[in-house]
Amino acid sequence: MSFHHTLRRRPAFTLLELLLTLVVLAAIASVAIPHAGVLLGDRRLVRAGDQLRVEMTRLRVDAMRQGRVMMMEGMVEGSSFRIKPFFSVSDSTEAIDQTGSQSALLSGATQGTVVPLQTDLDAETEVALPEDVTVTSIGVVSAARAAEIEQLSLSNQAEGWGRPILFYPDGTTSTAAITLSHASVGRVVVRIRGITGDVTVSEVLSQ
Repeated sequence: MSFHHTLRRRPAFTLLELLLTLVVLAAIASVAIPHAGVLLGDRRLVRAGDQLRVEMTRLRVDAMRQGRVMMMEGMVEGSSFRIKPFFSVSDSTEAIDQTGSQSALLSGATQGTVVPLQTDLDAETEVALPEDVTVTSIGVVSAARAAEIEQLSLSNQAEGWGRPILFYPDGTTSTAAITLSHASVGRVVVRIRGITGDVTVSEVLSQ
């Protein structure tokens, strides 16, 4: 009897108390949710910078391994990059044959002898950035050796693609800086140094 008597006398929440609780929860959510969104955007921006750094490092290795120029183009104000090989006769002067020497080239062999991996030259892959991360700008330092490729890519630039970033068989690359942005978070700058091919990613910077 005493147990049931206690239950009957237990106070219940009033409608006013429930409304006050909802108001407090709504106030907490209005503060917490924007901060959560900023943290999520920050992670996406950092991940995009790391993603680009890994892709550039891989492309440099691929160019040296395959003995041909690899190129990366980013869609300015977009969220994707495309990667594809570029082949020209000048690649042959930098390509190393399977024996680790350039003897075939120096001995006056034909182009068909010294050009490695002539198949799948039109292969192209696309790299998508994390959600809400866009390419704000692509700056590439002009170089004489890149003139041929840049001339051929003018139509691509007219379509919104940035100047190509090139990775050469000798291990060097274009010198370039790519800015990636998230509207509510900020930006990161990915830089690649042409002589060494080293890629660095800045901290998240304010817009």
